[in-house]
Amino acid sequence: MTEKLKIVWIDDNPEREKDAKNLGESLSAQVKFIGLKNKSVDEKLSELILGEEPDLILMDHSLNNADSITYKTGSTAAFYIREQWPNCPIISITGVSLSEVDVRHKAAYEGMYPIDAISNNYFVIQAVALGFREMKKRQLTSIDAIIDLLKSSEEDGEKIKKILPKEIKENLEDKSLLVEIYRWFSSVLLERPGFLYNRIWVATFLGLNQEGFAKVENIFENAKYKGVFSNKTQERWWKSKVLNILGEEVEEIGLPWEIGRNLSDISPNDFSKCYVAGENFPETVAAEDTTSDANWHPMKLKNTEAHPSFENMLFFEELRIMKPA
Repeated sequence: MTEKLKIVWIDDNPEREKDAKNLGESLSAQVKFIGLKNKSVDEKLSELILGEEPDLILMDHSLNNADSITYKTGSTAAFYIREQWPNCPIISITGVSLSEVDVRHKAAYEGMYPIDAISNNYFVIQAVALGFREMKKRQLTSIDAIIDLLKSSEEDGEKIKKILPKEIKENLEDKSLLVEIYRWFSSVLLERPGFLYNRIWVATFLGLNQEGFAKVENIFENAKYKGVFSNKTQERWWKSKVLNILGEEVEEIGLPWEIGRNLSDISPNDFSKCYVAGENFPETVAAEDTTSDANWHPMKLKNTEAHPSFENMLFFEELRIMKPA
């Protein structure tokens, strides 16, 4: 039987103890709530560090109701905890708008979520905790051991070895290695389309809209990413495995967004269309604008241009933006 996850929730708002309880019940996890309202943050953190390292720490970002000269924000407390427990993941839970938080503060955490949307991120939080637990159990003293975490094909694994950042390759003995691995996996490998596709990318790749892909999704079950940090609210599919399965399912030869429309149970209503012109066979997915929360849509390449916020990376898709009208 798998041991329950051990999570510590640190907060200066006592009302959030109820949120901590709900999280524990939803994830069948052991959640300890440390209330800081009118309490000494220094003393509470010192007590925490003397105990057993948890699988994950949830940290309130604003500590206005706590008693401390040193720790005015969760990020400063997180830096202290990280010195003691270099490989303990820390996620911020906050009532502050994320757009108002300085990037330097955000850098202290492995993630930052608004308190009013915490339940939407339960499975992400669980995946982070489980992923770090798995990495701690393994001896990640080689590049191969790190690649094994992904459960990729041999070919994809060899490519990923080539693009792993040197901060990981050259620091296999570093105490904060697991944090570095997580941050690259989550912000690059799992987030940027190339090796892995999210739902809109894999649907467009197959020439389908997302409703059409839902009809054939079960066919591509073996292409789904099931490696470290995978979770069902942020599904990903291996591009290479999708191609292999498509070749087994469809006899025709051609571009994937052309032959994908020959999959069983697919009708013209399931075909992807260019967001700009409504044309068939959009070859890419592009952003509406340069904002961080921009919507992404299937588009013909001719209606897009290189996204100014993203540089090209080996083995990854070129990210693009809709051309101005």
